[in-house]
Amino acid sequence: REITAGECGEGRGSAYRCPADCPFFPFTPANYDKHGEIESRLIQKAFARAAQEMPAVERESLLHALEASEGADDAILTNHARFAWLFHGRRDAGGRTLGERWLADKAAGLTNDERVLLAGLNEMHPALIEIHRILDEQTIEGVDLLTGQPLHIVDYGAAACALRYGVLIGWVYPMAHYDRISGSALFVLEVSELRPEEVVCEVIRHLGGPAEAAGERAWLSEHFVRVSAALSAVQIARWQDAVAAMDARYIKTDYRLLPGAPLPERLARRPEVDEETPSDEEAAQGFDRAFVWLTEDPAAEADQLALPLTGPAKIGKAPVVLGRILLGRQRVRVEAMTGARHQELRARFEEFAAGRLEFVGERADDLGAQTSARHAAKFDAALVPPRLREQPRQIVFASQRIAADDDGGPPDLLDIFRQQYATFADEPIPALDGKTPRAAASDPALRPRLVALMKTHIRDTDRRRRDEGLDLDLNPLLTELGLHELVSEPPPLGSADDEEDELDEEADEAFEELAALSRGLGPHAVRPPLSERDVSRLHKLMQTRYPSPEEAAQAVEGNFPGLLAFVDQATQDSLNDNEFTLLDFLVVRACHFLAPPAPPGPALHFDRIVRDLAGEYARGSKIVLSAKSTSEAFERWACDSPQPVVMQDLAGALFAVIDRLRRKERPRDEAVLLILACTKAVVAELFRARAE
Repeated sequence: REITAGECGEGRGSAYRCPADCPFFPFTPANYDKHGEIESRLIQKAFARAAQEMPAVERESLLHALEASEGADDAILTNHARFAWLFHGRRDAGGRTLGERWLADKAAGLTNDERVLLAGLNEMHPALIEIHRILDEQTIEGVDLLTGQPLHIVDYGAAACALRYGVLIGWVYPMAHYDRISGSALFVLEVSELRPEEVVCEVIRHLGGPAEAAGERAWLSEHFVRVSAALSAVQIARWQDAVAAMDARYIKTDYRLLPGAPLPERLARRPEVDEETPSDEEAAQGFDRAFVWLTEDPAAEADQLALPLTGPAKIGKAPVVLGRILLGRQRVRVEAMTGARHQELRARFEEFAAGRLEFVGERADDLGAQTSARHAAKFDAALVPPRLREQPRQIVFASQRIAADDDGGPPDLLDIFRQQYATFADEPIPALDGKTPRAAASDPALRPRLVALMKTHIRDTDRRRRDEGLDLDLNPLLTELGLHELVSEPPPLGSADDEEDELDEEADEAFEELAALSRGLGPHAVRPPLSERDVSRLHKLMQTRYPSPEEAAQAVEGNFPGLLAFVDQATQDSLNDNEFTLLDFLVVRACHFLAPPAPPGPALHFDRIVRDLAGEYARGSKIVLSAKSTSEAFERWACDSPQPVVMQDLAGALFAVIDRLRRKERPRDEAVLLILACTKAVVAELFRARAE
């Protein structure tokens, strides 16, 4: 029969089994926002209920834990886990949870909808969610790897960041027509050849959890905070181990060229050598010719040192760059990006120029150590299982000479990846016992390994789609290999503005720095970040050359036409005239520190400055609002840059000027934040542009 509106309000989801297309039932996919409203009200009531039932000592302990986590990156995840255990996990002597006792209380003042939702919340449990399909902007499908239970999750936040075959650890509760993630969730990192669920199990065992899988979920419910802290520590530890093990030494060996040695002509005739134009800096040092030494087979060089030269699969037939040879009238320099490549290149060149050289000296800059120092983070080593540090991630520089695009410019990153995957099916892979993916697909013993391998590639390409907007789609390759069970729609294209986990963001920045440094063997060589001594010297040089601020600004306009007008326009709705002057002052100073002394400077991409400006302003605002120590956190944000010493100088100069201003002339707090965010964006673009 038909039911009345009153009957609907009092019995939907409890007395009546409402269908998924019912417009009046608040817990359907179409009524997502209504579900959220009811959940928000119920959470507030749950806090009040818990405060009534918890002993005073326990209540104070929980409040202290919540306050201690304020401002932490994982505060939402850990605070939710604490409350979920107290409310839905811990059982009393009668075997009931606080949530179950509340639901049984008929005088609790809960509405029917709140009772239906509470019944679902009382089944909340930790889950290890492997995402299989992204159905739409709010729906994903997958499986709980702890139990094997299928999941149909309706959650905007999860769908917005979902990566196919990515694994999330979080809390899930069931409703009539879908599952829902409660609180937040954490992506589980990949460790060597271990599957994500094996990583979590290893952490559980290390922290004293059950050895058998049957008791994992109950133990995890109580100890979720420790497990999430351990997973974060593992991520930091493996990142630092990888950087420490990385061969990123930029080595330069100098020789004196003996009289009568016709090296340039002989070198130019060698088929594995390409000539290029020296940079202005190299020319100023007395080098008038430059050559790039290539090799088709990178494996031969790996035998020279116990340092890996080979890295990811080569991109097509593109040759590997060993390094560069710089020639002057009476001097020669051999330079390469890694110790292994430098040793190989030096041996080849000395054999080629036998008897015509005299060794002068050698310098090695450990760029990996410099990067590690700038991106170090503290972690509790006791939380990290030793097994998860046994095989650090191998970070190597697979520098190749890639053909330019049709316009003569550098190849597009998307084209590079497409070239790589074009030959992937027929490239031998060590993880497949040296077999190709095509061969492994038809081998019953190797096919499971191939499936696991392709899941990592799908996760990575999905991440690039979301974070970088690269239109990578592996479905054609999966279909070609016959892996139809892995084929599904990729996530929508995102952009580099998408919010990322802070640690991943720092790691990505550091990798980008190293990638830029590894490309610094070309005409626009990128040097390590400026030191305090460098900045002091450059500041004095700027003051000597340009006695007035107007002259310094004119020089920047000649080097980067339109830059100052652009930054003024980008901030015109938010800054007054005095604040504009401070911004221009910092941008001019940054350009004199980081740009060549004579025009033209490298081409700048103003769109990237706008993108970085928006991201930095949002990040700085969040820090100011949430940090316990605002000044310390703000200073860390201001100096978190590819050029930290430069940003430290610029921020110091800004505050020194502000201190000298009269109160009514001083910039507003939000203007100071915007000025520094814009300056950071310009500094980052100057760094990138020099690399390109």
